[in-house]
Amino acid sequence: MTAPVRILLVDDETAFVETLAKRLGHLGASVRTAEGGIEAYAILESEPMDVVLLDMHMPDLNGLETLKIIRKNFPATEVILLTGEGDMTRHMQCLEAGAFDFLLKPVPLERLWKRILDAVGS
Repeated sequence: MTAPVRILLVDDETAFVETLAKRLGHLGASVRTAEGGIEAYAILESEPMDVVLLDMHMPDLNGLETLKIIRKNFPATEVILLTGEGDMTRHMQCLEAGAFDFLLKPVPLERLWKRILDAVGS
């Protein structure tokens, strides 16, 4: 049996986080959640993750700042950014900073799951 994909979902929208975490769990993922970049970093320091699903707009650090910290300190962890804004400049900045992908909310669960599996090489 293959180990479940370990996902850290970082977003300050509680309802979105709860719903998406539940849906990913039903697909077999092991999901932890954080409300911002600082909390995400603390979790990553104590628990390895395969993929971080990261919102662009959070109250402490924004997605790009958090992405750069993750890439520097946890290079084996892939990051997929999720945002409600289609800002192409920000999209390119995130990809250049090492994001695996940049997806617009709402993203269909099937598409998100495929990108997660692509990120972990499954």
